[in-house]
Amino acid sequence: CLGNCKRRLSAAILRDGCWSYVFGDLTATSGADLVTGAKLFATSKDGLIPWRGRPDSLKRGLVARIPPIDMLKD
Repeated sequence: CLGNCKRRLSAAILRDGCWSYVFGDLTATSGADLVTGAKLFATSKDGLIPWRGRPDSLKRGLVARIPPIDMLKD
């Protein structure tokens, strides 16, 4: 549940050196949306999942955007 138990199925998408994302309220059929989101993330130049093109389940299901560890060191 990623500590997000009240929002049912949860998943995280991570990219080294970039922000990480936690999504909730997913369903058993959200796999394709997660793949789409991961592809958008992998090809983004600024290290963020762009809002445009992001599946609706990842727009309304966003629980947290976590800064990269390097950003927290300062």
